Amino acid sequence: MPIDIIRTVIASGTESLSWWPQLVRYGPVVLAVGGLKYYFTGTHNTWERDMNGRVFIVTGGTSGVGAAIVKELAKKGAQLILLSSQVDRTQWFVDYINDLREETNNILIYGEQCDLSSLYSVRKFATTWLDNVPPRRLDGVICCAGESIPPGTARSVSKDGIESQIAVNYLSHFHLLTLLSPALRAQPADRDVRVIVTSCVTQSLGEIDLEDPLWQTKKYPQNRPWNVFGTSKLMLSMFAKEYQRRLEAVPRKDNAPCNIRVNVVNPGIMRSPSTRRVLSLGSIWGLFIYLLTYPIWFVLLKPTEAGAQSFLYALSAPVLAELKGGNYIQECHITQPARKELDDQQLQVKLYEKTEACIAQIERKSASAKKRV
Repeated sequence: MPIDIIRTVIASGTESLSWWPQLVRYGPVVLAVGGLKYYFTGTHNTWERDMNGRVFIVTGGTSGVGAAIVKELAKKGAQLILLSSQVDRTQWFVDYINDLREETNNILIYGEQCDLSSLYSVRKFATTWLDNVPPRRLDGVICCAGESIPPGTARSVSKDGIESQIAVNYLSHFHLLTLLSPALRAQPADRDVRVIVTSCVTQSLGEIDLEDPLWQTKKYPQNRPWNVFGTSKLMLSMFAKEYQRRLEAVPRKDNAPCNIRVNVVNPGIMRSPSTRRVLSLGSIWGLFIYLLTYPIWFVLLKPTEAGAQSFLYALSAPVLAELKGGNYIQECHITQPARKELDDQQLQVKLYEKTEACIAQIERKSASAKKRV
């Protein structure tokens, strides 16, 4: 067929092709849209790593980019522990696990109860994990869970009374990872342990206030909730750097170097449930408009499978085992965001210590409330 077309064009010219005018008219548009789609889909991870039998704890593994990562790791034979607040409450979660096991031919997928809006629930899970003797295998923790509030929505709070975006995106992951530090450090020296936290381009809008890092007293910007979201992501990136240093500061009993790498991944803007919620303003009418304009988002926003590529790179690339942690990864490359806070070690230490103090205060208050009940 292509040879016949070429022969016809050579013999009679392009005018002999009945569809040539349509090709000339619409071809450039199709190529331009296809080029944009290809560009915004982003970079594909090219590194492969044997994941068979490796154990990962995952937050946010039931939707969005977390679900895409979980599916890929499950296909590669990894053992996955998905943290969710729905484990003991809904049949949906049971069905999700069973369907995932069947689809990936991997039975080593489990769910553990852990509500990231509750510091008590996070501590309960971490304590149960640490109580195991001998220490359980743990090859990494992947923190994908996130909360994003649409513009115009009133301030919402976690079960501890903390603004929900700060609580889920930052505070719960800070608490989870610091509590799991002994489990991470207990892994054999030859095990390549990797911890990943999720950032976002909105961290460029974040504001660090050491007097009120959890946004407890500041006025909530109802029309600009992305400022709070960006702050939570910026603080999480700062935490990753300081957390890496603190892991390295604790000497191993075998005197081997620290084998834990904590890195930050920015997956880019995706067609995820949280993005859809923000674009639709959390309303039915907004969702209707989002569906009408979906062709635009289909081209300009990457699918969650594409967003997962930078996570797979962070888990697989051998160069990251050779470097110290605290790297910022975007489009399967190590980059340097233009935020001075990510280079300010002193500020990172202060934020870390301030957050520890806030968590201790919240837990004391929660314990007192439980006693009164």
